[in-house]
Amino acid sequence: MRLFAALLKSLAFAALALCLLEPVQKLERPLPGANTLAIMMDNSRSMELRPSGSSVSRAQQLRESVQPNASWLMRAGQDFAVKKYLFDQRVQAVEELDKADFKGQYSMLGSAFQTLQSRFAKRPMAGLILFSDGLTTDEISFDDDQLSKFPIYPVVASGSNTFQDISIGETSVSLSSFELSPVSVDAIIECHGISGRTVIARVFDDAGKTLEKQTFRVESDDFQKKLRFQFKPSGTGWQTVTLRAMLSSEDSDDPAAISSTEITELNNVRLIGVDRGGGPYRILYVAGRPNWEFKFLRRALEEDLEVKLHGLIRVAKKEPRFSFGDRTLGNVNPLVEGFTDNPDTAEAHDEPVLIKVGVEEGSQLQAGFPSGAEDLFDYHAIILDDVESSFFSSEQMLLMRQFVAERGGGFMMLGGQESFLGGNYEGTPIGDLLPVYVRGLEFAELKSSLAQYSLSREGQLQPWLRLRATKKDEVDRFSQMPPFLTWNSIAEVKPGSSTLATLQVEGRELPGLVSQRFGKGQSAALMIGDFWRWSMRRSATDKDDLAQTWRQMARWLTSDVPRRVEFEVTPPKSPSDPHRLTVELRDEEFKPMDNATIQVTVTEPSGKEITVSLQPDPQVSGRYWTDYWSRFDGGYACKIRPVGPDGVDLEPLDSGWTAQPSVAEFQRVMPDLKLLERLAERSGGEVIEMDDLESFVSGLPSRKVPITETRTEPWWHRPWLVLFAISCLCVEWGMRRWKGLP
Repeated sequence: MRLFAALLKSLAFAALALCLLEPVQKLERPLPGANTLAIMMDNSRSMELRPSGSSVSRAQQLRESVQPNASWLMRAGQDFAVKKYLFDQRVQAVEELDKADFKGQYSMLGSAFQTLQSRFAKRPMAGLILFSDGLTTDEISFDDDQLSKFPIYPVVASGSNTFQDISIGETSVSLSSFELSPVSVDAIIECHGISGRTVIARVFDDAGKTLEKQTFRVESDDFQKKLRFQFKPSGTGWQTVTLRAMLSSEDSDDPAAISSTEITELNNVRLIGVDRGGGPYRILYVAGRPNWEFKFLRRALEEDLEVKLHGLIRVAKKEPRFSFGDRTLGNVNPLVEGFTDNPDTAEAHDEPVLIKVGVEEGSQLQAGFPSGAEDLFDYHAIILDDVESSFFSSEQMLLMRQFVAERGGGFMMLGGQESFLGGNYEGTPIGDLLPVYVRGLEFAELKSSLAQYSLSREGQLQPWLRLRATKKDEVDRFSQMPPFLTWNSIAEVKPGSSTLATLQVEGRELPGLVSQRFGKGQSAALMIGDFWRWSMRRSATDKDDLAQTWRQMARWLTSDVPRRVEFEVTPPKSPSDPHRLTVELRDEEFKPMDNATIQVTVTEPSGKEITVSLQPDPQVSGRYWTDYWSRFDGGYACKIRPVGPDGVDLEPLDSGWTAQPSVAEFQRVMPDLKLLERLAERSGGEVIEMDDLESFVSGLPSRKVPITETRTEPWWHRPWLVLFAISCLCVEWGMRRWKGLP
């Protein structure tokens, strides 16, 4: 005990003696006011969201923490030059952060970083204190060079971050030739905090009619469901459909219904643009003799207002003229003599007699099959039926090959008696573009046999070949299909082609329908020549499957064929950026057209019409573009009116797009903590809890900053040294009194 008391007294005297030596310590601290500490707060609408079970929103929590008299703000001002900013779609310098109204339409966090980096590029920065939920509506560059300019300290709110919400994520639209449901919409439905509940998703048309409805059960708190909606729009042309997802307890067939359970209903609805049109599509049908196939084909396509069928049918082959001195015999073919108003344009003796069906007066078919690209390229597809190769000149066959390969048109040959090998197409330009080899008949002895038509496995995956919604109904359909008498057998198909249907002939399987890509276009070979027999078996109450098949085949042949006027809308990467409107023009030979004038009249959701002019693209010939800011939610219908360099109006085009700028901010509602953590890690900062904000600011001067000063402080000025000496003496005196020592 005595030794311990002596030790305490010795320590006390040593501490006092140390003060007599006047030791000093060098300290490196930030130079007051020389370093900038930026404080940036999110001023967007998403900050007003309130977590489930909480009466305080994110914005209210921030208001309490950023009051002008907050102790952490006053402490930060002692060592740093504090700069305060609010950001939404732009960055705004403010005197006090509590002036935020949280009405910004977007959270442009990436743009805000770039603004601060450029503003403080040549100024010393101690760091950035960021108040945000991490729900940015633009892209953030995580490049190390960009994020290493100053540390970022995201501040996250304490407490619960659970939400009850249903939102529609990524959507995509695809069009097919399937007549029952030509439009498919794929959508991802995201559900949070509603495990065990039932959700109903609906697709509405412009008139508010439900086109399709699907129901699913939410299996977890963070649940995603991918849905596919297949439906037939109410009309043709460009239109807007609405996709909505709601709890089954709140769902109704009213498109204006809102949810009272979720944190926000703004992300429950998605507007989708559907362009079910693009016509009129023109198909040229050429037949070597009158037949039943054209009758049923024409009858089927009359129901499709977007498809125009022009028929060129030969009723008599060309024959030599034998007059035998008969001077009264003229040059006009006797079959048409007396039935034409202009003998100069009528068929002569040595010319085939052609009938034009569905052809307008003065069209390019008045002289027979087109001989120039400007006439043939006006069509979207060509169908040849029972016509031999000698009907065409070498230039016309080369032109058809060019029509498919360069113009991008569709081509199909039907299996009549004078088609394929029977028409001597082997070694011709038309034989080159066919998806099958036109050579020796491998099963010629089976020519008189009946052929049963059915889809292959690959053909069953093609929407334009299916007529029923389910596989069972499709199998039943083929079981009722009659056998066919007129068909062509092919030795083999070309590499890269697809066998979509087969012919079953006495236990052998032959190609029935083959297609392939050829250059920019596509070609097909239907080996049956009496497809019309299919329609003869049905009763008056049965569905006309043949008519639907022809319409879907016609749509497949023409839907992907380029037009002279092509319109494309590129959506913006950020909701505050404009849509890019692009038009590509081609001349009659489908070569890029320059020096044209293009005006686009846009009808906004409010009904207001705005006309804009497109400027030529200096890098791509025949391309014109402009930017359009879509500031309101809804569908934007547009009319493209191009005028060629010669002042002649080109074919007009109607199209459109959809925009929902108000939804971008609420596409996600859960705070993105992973994004904030990644920002802090890449920049050299750290994530701070809001309750720890004051202690963090107090320790911030001890962190690495650009501009510092060196201070010397005597040790004896420090209270802890004197207190240590006095404490040692007091403890030593108390021990002695306790033990009764002198």
